[in-house]
Amino acid sequence: MTRARPIRLVLATGYHARARPPWEGRVKSRKLKLRVFPFGNDGECHRRFLRGEFDVAEFSLALYIALKSRGAPLAAIPVFPNRKFRHSYIFVREDSSLRDPAELKGKAVGIPAYLNTCGLWVRGLLGDEYGVRAQDVIWQALKKEAIRITLPQGTRLELLSGKAALHARLLAGELAAIVVPDIPEGDGVRPLLSGSKEIEQDYYRRTQIFPTSHAVVIRKSFLKKNPSAARELFRAWSEAKKLALQDDEDPTYSNFAWIRSFWQEQREVLGPDPWRYGISGNERVIEALIRYAAEQGISEGKVSVDNLFLDVGGSGG
Repeated sequence: MTRARPIRLVLATGYHARARPPWEGRVKSRKLKLRVFPFGNDGECHRRFLRGEFDVAEFSLALYIALKSRGAPLAAIPVFPNRKFRHSYIFVREDSSLRDPAELKGKAVGIPAYLNTCGLWVRGLLGDEYGVRAQDVIWQALKKEAIRITLPQGTRLELLSGKAALHARLLAGELAAIVVPDIPEGDGVRPLLSGSKEIEQDYYRRTQIFPTSHAVVIRKSFLKKNPSAARELFRAWSEAKKLALQDDEDPTYSNFAWIRSFWQEQREVLGPDPWRYGISGNERVIEALIRYAAEQGISEGKVSVDNLFLDVGGSGG
């Protein structure tokens, strides 16, 4: 019996531990022949995927939901390789008098763009946890949106002029706070919330939500030609995560001297596999994401778990 040829697939990923096994060649598949491109710059990865350079990519969930709800020929598998708690990604100047999220009402807050998954989560958290609606803040964005968004009534979104970075504008007093997906480089800023780690751990205990920023998105044209690829991709990503978690468990693998204590603390709070793939176990995360996208005008029309994610079977662990 002749074995079927493996499906050739060009995959773009983030530059992180969950994606490292595929681009190191540690994930083996008889059904897929992977060519993997890791990116440290998420925005570049997303732009090049949308230009058609890759069949599959780790991709912004805010942008995916926006495009999918407007009929884009894309699909996703429930693989969530980029997750961060977002309470600690609201930054103010070190000398700012602001200490409480409620104090952001009426203030100018800088964001890279409105269609940014970190911003989506922060706006949702501000509303759910602190009573600050998206309409209560003046959002000031560095970049114009890639697609047209109809903002909810009363939402104020302004485009910043000039080329200065958000960090510089914050230090100059142009902005009261910034919401950015990575910790700003340079001095002079601090998280708005002190003790954010404890706040985030309490949030998880209460909600069981570990916010996800990315999913793995596939072109429908590729799926039409290769319908079995989605299930095998899910299996490959699940195997990659298993290997990454095994690496974490090995203290010789890390550059951190006290990695075992970090690892143990995370297990006590989040359990043995906080990076769970699949729909099962991620219902609350996905439901919050869908609700926030609708409330903020990011999705257009009704969006559901079933039309966002393919049924690939299994939990992914």
